[in-house]
Amino acid sequence: MKLFLDIFTGDELCSDSYPMKLVDDVYYEVEGKNISESNDIDDSFIGGNKAPEDSEAATDEGGVSSSTVTGINVILTHKLVETPFDKAGFKDWLRQYSKKLKQYLEENAPDRVQPFQAGMTKLAKEILSKFDEYTFYLGEKMDPDGMIVLQYYREDGSTPIFIYFKDGLREEKY
Repeated sequence: MKLFLDIFTGDELCSDSYPMKLVDDVYYEVEGKNISESNDIDDSFIGGNKAPEDSEAATDEGGVSSSTVTGINVILTHKLVETPFDKAGFKDWLRQYSKKLKQYLEENAPDRVQPFQAGMTKLAKEILSKFDEYTFYLGEKMDPDGMIVLQYYREDGSTPIFIYFKDGLREEKY
């Protein structure tokens, strides 16, 4: 399995365990899924087989309770944190991030500078034209200098798709 880390913050942003495709050699589209995760604990692992008359007392005395977390698997697994943006704020972030990423590429992968610039310009226009359809996420450290992950829903209205800028990711085998 491959993990994809933010090159500037080191945050784990996604993995190849989800359906993903590279678009225009500039960004990845990662397909998420709405899930429910339960932390139910089998009582037999913690001394179960309580007498029936004790079951009410155990709950009153702080026994083990269960909970369910519902959300999108990509967000839950990689601890992405939603962050608000208005259009002007996002444009400012994108301009600064693109400049920083271009400098990084000039030093580390000069052959990627031109494809990155051309592809990012096209992608930025597309994103800004549909700005209200996106939700924005930061990595676990919530560092605004890192990548902002974009999320929207497919035409079916229920399949979440995440956008990751290819050149802002570092792959690690896990």
